[in-house]
Amino acid sequence: MRGWLPAFLILTACSQAPEEPADTREPIAVQYVGGGELAVHSRPADITPVITRFQHGESVPVLSRKGEWAEVRTASGSGWVHQKELVSAEEAAQTKDNPNPKFAHPPAPITAPGTHGTIYIEADVNTDGDITNTTIIENTTGSQMLADQNAFALKRSKFYPITLRGERKPFKYYYRVDY
Repeated sequence: MRGWLPAFLILTACSQAPEEPADTREPIAVQYVGGGELAVHSRPADITPVITRFQHGESVPVLSRKGEWAEVRTASGSGWVHQKELVSAEEAAQTKDNPNPKFAHPPAPITAPGTHGTIYIEADVNTDGDITNTTIIENTTGSQMLADQNAFALKRSKFYPITLRGERKPFKYYYRVDY
């Protein structure tokens, strides 16, 4: 009875799968995240799971390239990103601060054939680029429902975060839709 515990521990240790060797490939380049946030996919396809994200200005070791995709090193191995979202060191230095709002995912257009006028919406954007509140400032279309639909579409959009001196900042965005 006393000998079963050591035997069990030895058997358990021997039955564990060996760890896969770490990826030791040297990067072919080091590039930087040009946008606000860079999604890293498990495979070179948009439909594959996002395994991690890099933030604006972070350095990214590039391991290989395949068409529009680049394989990059991550903390847990590697993943795939769109090459167009990576920039050189010189470009990264020029965009260290990105004080101009830029949509990561723009609002869906709301159509209203035969409608004329303008809708102005003020949006509060947090440090992650999410819209937390909208206020309709002006609506000359005569349709409250149309203004509400545009505000809802704006809330579902996303911005790249604004960074100033390396720190993310919340901001206000003024959105105009003309009909």
